[in-house]
Amino acid sequence: MLDRLNAAPGNPGIAEAAEVVAIDVTDHAAVIDFCRTRDIGLVVVGPEAPLVAGIADDLAAAGIRVFGPSKAAAQLEGSKAFTKMLCDRAGIPTAGYRAVQSLDEARAAITAFGVPVVVKADGLAAGKGVTVAMTLAEAHAAIEALFAEPGASAVIEEFLDGEEASLFALTDGETIVPFGSAQDHKRVGDGDTGPNTGGMGAYSPARVLTAELEARAIAEIIEPTVRTLAEEKNWFSGVLYAGLMLTAEGPKLIEYNARFGDPECQVLMMRLESDLLPLMLAVAEGRLAEAPAPVFADEVALTVVMAANGYPGTPATGGAIRGIEQAEANGAKVFQAGTKLAGGELVAAGGRVLAVTATGHDVAAAQAAAYRAVDAIDFPSGFCRRDIGWRALSGDAAVAVSTREHEGAVRR
Repeated sequence: MLDRLNAAPGNPGIAEAAEVVAIDVTDHAAVIDFCRTRDIGLVVVGPEAPLVAGIADDLAAAGIRVFGPSKAAAQLEGSKAFTKMLCDRAGIPTAGYRAVQSLDEARAAITAFGVPVVVKADGLAAGKGVTVAMTLAEAHAAIEALFAEPGASAVIEEFLDGEEASLFALTDGETIVPFGSAQDHKRVGDGDTGPNTGGMGAYSPARVLTAELEARAIAEIIEPTVRTLAEEKNWFSGVLYAGLMLTAEGPKLIEYNARFGDPECQVLMMRLESDLLPLMLAVAEGRLAEAPAPVFADEVALTVVMAANGYPGTPATGGAIRGIEQAEANGAKVFQAGTKLAGGELVAAGGRVLAVTATGHDVAAAQAAAYRAVDAIDFPSGFCRRDIGWRALSGDAAVAVSTREHEGAVRR
């Protein structure tokens, strides 16, 4: 019976619900030893780096159930070129691209595509390795910075026009269960301006992702991905997070994450009414087809990230944070990220520090509730965007659809 929760490395927020343990998650042997000593029944791998490093493989080899893909399957997130080549093999709609290994190849690709053009670091970049270059100067500056690093590689993509949305699905490598949608705000500044970040806020569901478009994305993108990996004996087990561009031709894949993502996970969890644990166990044990479908509330959830000054550059750490209890007094939930205790006080210890999350009957109500909670927090060395949800409220995304997620499993 799974009746206790441990977290590594954890923070003061999750310590309210779990025992925080001091384990170096890059030391797979230490993680396995801890699991055996504590009789851990399921390991849920949250970040992308341990997945790409193969921690799921090592846990599985040790006979420990794990929610998260193998090292090979995690290349869907770990390598943009891997995903693009899989799209070629599976006929998945995506942007035209060139995988490049040198500055000269990158320059030639930019010349071929023209501007605007998208420059992506091939490997993990904490959500910040993408430049949407509107001018040749921006494009060349991006590739020059990227290839200043030894061993760098990149993917140069054609620019796609449309609305972005994120679609989530659970899979054990055979069965696929849709798991909600969201839209996030990647840019650091209001109006979606400034450099990319790991995410400055999000809301769920993504109203632009209608039932018809979601069905197309499942059939044309998610299903071929799972099927092709399985045919190549490289089954994906865990959660697939598909970043989509809703173009005039239909949904196209921008990129995959091999995890729930942040801050999208916060809004999904605020709407989830059913128990997540049986679903994750079913995925880990390869019996997702037997598990009950997830149930989501008929509400909108919206989260606002409070970041430390300087982010996404070098963040100002050590700033005091007060008022979380007041923020949560009216039903909001404050998820902690880059925090720690110092001298008995909660302080910032990273770039993205808090995710202040609330629900409402529509985007406007959820936004108002989230910002009321934000305004109750005293974090002088931090900042946030003041317009999370603006696209949905502007009329650009005013699509009249039910907010209930589309349920049911798709078997390969």
